[in-house]
Amino acid sequence: MADDLLDFAAEPAPVPVTPSLPPWLVLIVDDDPSVHSVTRLALRDMAHAGRKLLFLSAYSAADARQMLAVYPDIALILLDVVMEAEDSGLRLVRTVREEMGNHDVRIILRTGQPGQAPERDVVERYDINDYRAKDELTARRLWTSVYTALRAYEQIRELDDHRASLTHVLDATARLFGEHDPERLAHAAVEALAGVAGPGAGVLLVRCNRLPDGTAGEPRLLAGIGEGGLAMTPGSLSHLVPAEIGQQVAAALASGAPERGSGWFALSSTLSGEAAIVLHLSRLSPGRHPDVGTLSLFARTVAVSLENARLVAQLSQDRTHDRATGLLNRLGFIQAIEGRLGQIQAGKADTVAVGIIDLRHFRDINQELGVAAGDRLLVKTANRITAAAGPGAICGRTGADQFALLLPGAPALSAARDMVQAVVTAVSEPAILAGREVHPMSSPGLAWCNCGGRHGEELLARAEESMQASKRAYGRLQEVVIGADRAEGGRLGLTMELGTALKQGQFELYYQPIVDAATREVVAFEALVRWNHPSRGIVIPAAFIPTAEETGLIVPIGTWVMREAAVQTAEWTRRAGRPVWVSVNISAAQLSEPGFLDNVRKVIADSGVDPTLLKLEVTESTIIGDPAHAAEILTGLRDLGIRLCMDDFGTGYSNLSYLQTLPFDFLKVDRAFVSSMIDRFESRTILRTMLALAQQLALEVVAEGVETDEQADELSRLGCGFLQGYLYGRPMPALDAGRYIGVAPVGV
Repeated sequence: MADDLLDFAAEPAPVPVTPSLPPWLVLIVDDDPSVHSVTRLALRDMAHAGRKLLFLSAYSAADARQMLAVYPDIALILLDVVMEAEDSGLRLVRTVREEMGNHDVRIILRTGQPGQAPERDVVERYDINDYRAKDELTARRLWTSVYTALRAYEQIRELDDHRASLTHVLDATARLFGEHDPERLAHAAVEALAGVAGPGAGVLLVRCNRLPDGTAGEPRLLAGIGEGGLAMTPGSLSHLVPAEIGQQVAAALASGAPERGSGWFALSSTLSGEAAIVLHLSRLSPGRHPDVGTLSLFARTVAVSLENARLVAQLSQDRTHDRATGLLNRLGFIQAIEGRLGQIQAGKADTVAVGIIDLRHFRDINQELGVAAGDRLLVKTANRITAAAGPGAICGRTGADQFALLLPGAPALSAARDMVQAVVTAVSEPAILAGREVHPMSSPGLAWCNCGGRHGEELLARAEESMQASKRAYGRLQEVVIGADRAEGGRLGLTMELGTALKQGQFELYYQPIVDAATREVVAFEALVRWNHPSRGIVIPAAFIPTAEETGLIVPIGTWVMREAAVQTAEWTRRAGRPVWVSVNISAAQLSEPGFLDNVRKVIADSGVDPTLLKLEVTESTIIGDPAHAAEILTGLRDLGIRLCMDDFGTGYSNLSYLQTLPFDFLKVDRAFVSSMIDRFESRTILRTMLALAQQLALEVVAEGVETDEQADELSRLGCGFLQGYLYGRPMPALDAGRYIGVAPVGV
């Protein structure tokens, strides 16, 4: 962890302490010594409730278990997720909560790898107080997180001390911590408050956001019980209650302390650094004085529960949605296509239509008008697509400047064309950005399908294929039709066609350039199979590889691909007068095929290729079925001199353990991180972490999906060794690819 991860200019002022009070014990668990020193420095003057902080250090999960056994009063654990193993931190959480039975200590997870975010069930089950990437932790944010955690710990200890007299609050607390829907949580909190306030009392739970200038925003009612015990509708507080009650809530917010008067009581509690909640009781019976301590503790419980609910919701949302536009991301959109395809399979729909809208010259807008203007155009485009597509359409952002829409209903092909064209027209309307009128331009794509047995990734890929064809046709829509009425014959027919294609030599290899990040010179290619169908033309892998994998035809196809790539590599190296390596994708079926290593040896011998120039790429899904067998085969390949690459790195859950046990030479960073690295802090953080990890493990890194000079420059600055993407060339036939390395076709 670098020293500059903490912004000390934002450090809070020292808090007075009471020397006679014991300090709060804070355990720092991290295998990086610099994290310990920087954390101590950032929190050196912090105090809470008149008590300073005393820091304890553990450099592994095992050390932490011993420390917790010796010091049972540890209030807070600042816990690294990845230490001696990729999930050491999460396993320590389970040990603390389940084996040691310690449910009081607060836990803040910290990681340099946002891709290692805990699953939502881990956050829910083990009462994790907070989760932060280390890059997010400025001094102020760290201070806020620690302060909130210590307050939560203080609350829990006070609850322990007064368990007998606070049965009602404890029961309510258990219910709140078990509820992770914010709306239901708010109603549960109000019902519990009603039991404390007594019959006939009014109860309000109010939230107030803090504005950037530090002032309080408009208070909003989350839940309430009004006259006659009726539930109140959430909304702006000023529209729902008398002005007198609004003033009482404002007073509690301003003072931060309990406020009371004749028949009413109000207190506030910090929800996060940007918000607070207020509990307000009214119409209290004469002589009834709710215990301030009890209600303060309950307010903190509600605040912690609401913050946990927000954290869980955010983890779930980020998996399938794009933060910049609020639309589905690529994963979420593919899942939506799969759902619609399932309706065809079940006989509930006849067709599925996927449209693509690709913004043209988006990079120019970013460069000339600024990234902020580009972001506004993305949001405006998302809104225009959603409005033009109409009710029932599902929209997504599937690339840096690419949008996709799942058309509503089951449209006929002609209707689908019209709908896509209508969306293109809406997107092309002028927009005012940075004070200038801009005329957005876009290229459409459309994949229309009227048969089952397809895959969501395939339909999206075919829509992207259509979009590229439309670009070549100067913007005229060139749809791709997938259907039984187009002589495709369903999955059985496709299987039979694949067998015929293999026998008749209909497959060919396309090659996409890979450049050295420092020199931008083409040094390698990735071999990608294409099916030169006699009637459909060039068919991309997404349209036939899933069927080939399901039927086992992927094994002979994969063997053919490896042999062709090896022969081509040997020829290019000989004719170019310098090494040119080629990467080939390997499937799980190939790895599990008996005699696979013998086949590879024969390919090397027959082609005469230098085995160090043949790079085989495997994904986590290739390994995960039988890791032990995969390790044996990969080690055998390495012994032959072949170099190995972990493909799509960062998209799975077990990559780090595989890097420890399997003999990889390269990591290939998934295009999802590259496409969003410029406008998303999280993606840059993940990339920086991946590259640092690769450097520590002496691994080369290839970043795929590079489409802009800005992405290439940033990747090079971060230390990425090789770049691959449309910026340097699309997949192309071998004759065209040879020109990139100075090898002209024979006879030219």
